[in-house]
Amino acid sequence: MTVKTAPGTQIGFRAYLWQFKSGVVAAVSANAAGHAGFGLGDGSIALRPFDDPEAGTTRRLIAHPDAALLCMAASPDGEGFVSGGDDGQLMLTNVAGEGHALAMVPRKWIEHVAVSDSGDAIAYAAGKRVGLLDARGNAIATFEDHPSTVTGIAFNPKGRRLVAAHYGGVSLWWAKAEPQPAKRLNWKGSHIAATWSPDGKFVMTATQENELHGWRLSDSADMRMSGYPTKPRSLSWSRDGRWLATSGAEVVVVWDCKGKGPMGSAPLELSRGAVVTAVACHPRHGLIASGHADGQLKLGRINDQTSIELERLGTAPVTALGWSADGRYLLAGAEDGTAGILDFGTGA
Repeated sequence: MTVKTAPGTQIGFRAYLWQFKSGVVAAVSANAAGHAGFGLGDGSIALRPFDDPEAGTTRRLIAHPDAALLCMAASPDGEGFVSGGDDGQLMLTNVAGEGHALAMVPRKWIEHVAVSDSGDAIAYAAGKRVGLLDARGNAIATFEDHPSTVTGIAFNPKGRRLVAAHYGGVSLWWAKAEPQPAKRLNWKGSHIAATWSPDGKFVMTATQENELHGWRLSDSADMRMSGYPTKPRSLSWSRDGRWLATSGAEVVVVWDCKGKGPMGSAPLELSRGAVVTAVACHPRHGLIASGHADGQLKLGRINDQTSIELERLGTAPVTALGWSADGRYLLAGAEDGTAGILDFGTGA
């Protein structure tokens, strides 16, 4: 553990770092249980308590034995994690190590999982299938009418609708069991990530063509934001839904989504350095954490566009980034298995 103050600021934090043998796929806070979970490529979840990150050795939860963990989110009750693997299983694992399968898709990989903000629903994607479950893991519906493999899923703020990204655009589904046709929002090319704005106004995707694409849901109008040198795979919204932070450039690219949307306006640029590989907006304040291709973590402030360096995980690209619900802890993980918790104390 190291205690640091960010250069040129009064922002102090404690940094706790570990080295795992497998790359970090996800860094997730189980808020109710008071634990950070690092989903690892070897199928396990490395567990650390927030109240004493240095305590003893890291606990390991085996979520996907003899398989790779591909995606992870906090469980609806905040007591554990929902994860998907290349074993075709969607697993629910609590911090005590108790786990069971919520769904199984033979001969498919479960590559995407989402939990609604209300905690009422869970969704997962495997191939062309999107499965919808209630908070207890009971199946509600299965949506398979997609033109290609689903590459990203997200709930709307109320958890009543679901977006699935795929080749040629996205499909919108109501989160209910009744038979229904998908509403298609079309745009050529391969869409590789999807997100729904916290105010419900926009659906945004990252594309294989190094662009951001979006739709204003009030009239299905298209928005196209180009100029990225690499694919903007990581997308994160500010709490009020005004700002969308994205990876994919040597700065954090932040789009202003007030009014009719960001198309035609210049974005803000924060935290210049190596290519940004992960972004996470603070849950309470106008701050954006970023992870970079050289292992550096940075923190940018929207209102005056200033940025500071925080901690360097190592030299490998940062692959996972997330805040605890209260904004006190920043969780980060890298491609080489380096992981960390930054504790900003009560002032974060």
